[in-house]
Amino acid sequence: MLAASPTTLPLFLALSGCKGPAVLSAPPHLSQQTQVLLHAVAAEQNLIWVYAKVMALYPALAGPLAPLRAEHEAHLDQLRARVIEPPGGQSPAAVTARPLIAGPQAAALVQLRAFELAAVTAQMGRLAAAPASLAQLYASIAACESTHVGVLTARISTR
Repeated sequence: MLAASPTTLPLFLALSGCKGPAVLSAPPHLSQQTQVLLHAVAAEQNLIWVYAKVMALYPALAGPLAPLRAEHEAHLDQLRARVIEPPGGQSPAAVTARPLIAGPQAAALVQLRAFELAAVTAQMGRLAAAPASLAQLYASIAACESTHVGVLTARISTR
């Protein structure tokens, strides 16, 4: 029997045909499913940032927009709950897009509605390749974001 020691480990690995631990090799590549999920996380973070920016620029909108932003924060929580931390900590932790918010309040609402429409389209685009549980989440988020489009359209119409 071989005793475990730094000198016997290479011998044992050679005899067993094992290449040994790959602790120094590169981390494994992320699956397509994980990449799509991480993009969804980043998209929600970006949308939350846009809401915060609009609410900061136009305090009168803070009350009406707060529930919509809260729903995006709930979406983000649900998405993050499905992320298994990738090797190397590649999970998005910060906002990746900070668009310039248009001048007057009405223009900012129009821009926010456009971001919501783009988010619906992106979520729907994720459905085809997603496993059932993620597809259900993406569809639910898309449905919620489409109601936001309606709320923002009504708000724009009353201006």
